[in-house]
Amino acid sequence: MRRPLLPLALLSAPLLLTVSACSGGSDTPDRERPAAVSDKQAKQVLNRVVARAPKLTAAQFCKELAYQQQSCAYTRKQADDFCLKPGPEPRVLRSAVVRNTEESAGGRVLEIEGRTAGGQRYVSEFFVTAPQGTPQASVAVYWSGAGLGDSPLGEANEVLPQSECGNP
Repeated sequence: MRRPLLPLALLSAPLLLTVSACSGGSDTPDRERPAAVSDKQAKQVLNRVVARAPKLTAAQFCKELAYQQQSCAYTRKQADDFCLKPGPEPRVLRSAVVRNTEESAGGRVLEIEGRTAGGQRYVSEFFVTAPQGTPQASVAVYWSGAGLGDSPLGEANEVLPQSECGNP
């Protein structure tokens, strides 16, 4: 079961974040397997993303901080469309290893809890992978309530913030 980024009622086409979406390029047999991502490394990536998020445009944010730049751009646009902005630094509730598979690079997923700039609570899964050896956020839009498909943390832990755009 895969989980949507934002409530299905709000999206015309829900975004699903899956472990398989984290695969790199080549499927050649001699391709090196990505390095494992430690809990400490994943938290360092999260801290960098949190520090940079308010200072970057949406395009800069994804280009600088996300491994999956297209998925990041889509997720960021959805968050922006609902006026969801990052708030104070989130706290890490727990973390788990995401194993490499034949089809995808593994890494580490952090379950994080925080509040948007508008004060809404969210619980998201922040996936960090290292397909080229350096840990990097997969999508990076941590304040969206996104979950990771086939998450080792379980399927029912996300809290999705609602639109903060106000009444039209």
